[in-house]
Amino acid sequence: MSTDNDSGEIADCQEHSLLEVAQNPDLLRERVEGVTAPSIDKTREETGDKRAHTVGENLRRAFGFRRWTNVLEDLEQADHPAMEDSSHPIVEHPRAFLDHLIHVDDMDKLRLEHGELEGLPKERREMFQWLRQNPEIVQELRNGGTDWLAYGPKGSGKSTMSAAKVIRQLEVNLDAVVWRGTSARTEWLPLRAWTRLCLPAGLEVEAYLDPPADDMEPVEIDLERMCHEVVRYDSIRDLNHNVLEEGHFHVVYPDPRFRGATKAYQEAEEIGEIPHHSAWDVQVDEELERTDITPSKMWWFAWAIDKIDQGPPIWLSWFCDEIGNVMPEHADNDYHQLYDRISAFRDKYVDARRNKFSTFGIGHEPGDLHNMMRKKMRWQITLAGIDNPTGKTVGMGDAPMGRNYTQGMQLGQALSWNSQNFAEFSWSDIPSQFKVPGQLHVRFPEVLEVVRSC
Repeated sequence: MSTDNDSGEIADCQEHSLLEVAQNPDLLRERVEGVTAPSIDKTREETGDKRAHTVGENLRRAFGFRRWTNVLEDLEQADHPAMEDSSHPIVEHPRAFLDHLIHVDDMDKLRLEHGELEGLPKERREMFQWLRQNPEIVQELRNGGTDWLAYGPKGSGKSTMSAAKVIRQLEVNLDAVVWRGTSARTEWLPLRAWTRLCLPAGLEVEAYLDPPADDMEPVEIDLERMCHEVVRYDSIRDLNHNVLEEGHFHVVYPDPRFRGATKAYQEAEEIGEIPHHSAWDVQVDEELERTDITPSKMWWFAWAIDKIDQGPPIWLSWFCDEIGNVMPEHADNDYHQLYDRISAFRDKYVDARRNKFSTFGIGHEPGDLHNMMRKKMRWQITLAGIDNPTGKTVGMGDAPMGRNYTQGMQLGQALSWNSQNFAEFSWSDIPSQFKVPGQLHVRFPEVLEVVRSC
């Protein structure tokens, strides 16, 4: 997945270097809040005009990425690194990469068969035109959602790769992309000008940026100015049905009140009920203690189960950063029934693909993710800085690689593989004007107050 920047489409108009910004709170605030998405008002999602660009196309242009169909055409002409008279592995073995990039359903395959591409956004239409010239690849693509687990050590480019993957997903698909929001990890910040920030209704929120300079105080950030849009949701069902929109990038923060979470388990077929205790519940229930407060990361299981089981039937791609923190290998039921939650998600995940739900996990190594879910992931992505497997793996069978490919890779390269196929791909760095020095923290002050009173 070469995403080389097109220098003609983007220019860094920042007047100050990142070093200068990192040492000045006013410049830092301006850097975080002052980035805008160019021509975002002309996108199809914003105007309803089918002739206009989508959010994914807008992102691609702003980040200077080449069009994906142009990349594929170049790869068709490129030599295979290990086989004579063969094209690049992404083209030669399309399932090794295109399977988890291009999302199609039965209607899409009928469109491809009959060449009826009217009504599709420009980039998706051109992708389909490329697929029509390569019918053998169409046969290889699976219907429904797909998934991958990407892993590599700190500094291997996981965050940059994930941002590039989000852009490509939105460029060629109509997915509603969801990024897991947490109080301390904000690797999504380069995409902030395109972000629909989804927050639980009825709770005040505050955001502070911890600068990298030790002698600087945290800088207060206005989320309304920083993001494309801030939206609120009343419950898990409300979020899935009324807030998330196809073709948009969403960063979702869990609801500490867990509204609709227990209901999601109650109404899901063949899933046992699992309770949730918010800080407010513990505050008024004498039989509960502070240690009974359900950690916010448990909300994600209920959200995903409800989306798979109750819809709506829109494409959705969940980017779960640090997935091992949500579904750790050594989970047990002594910690808020975490094992049961992972097991419930695993059981419901059988229906994920046909219900257009994809999970893209990001972590440090495969063993960080619980084996129940590792066995369900259809693809793995090994980044530079960690050896790819050459033998048996957990859940993936025998790796198809006969030697170590990632050992010689540089930053910005990775290997996508399953038990049958593998392909190398690469991505470009994030343009400097979208980078943020420091770490953003998003908190709900009322939650801290209620917890203290318990």
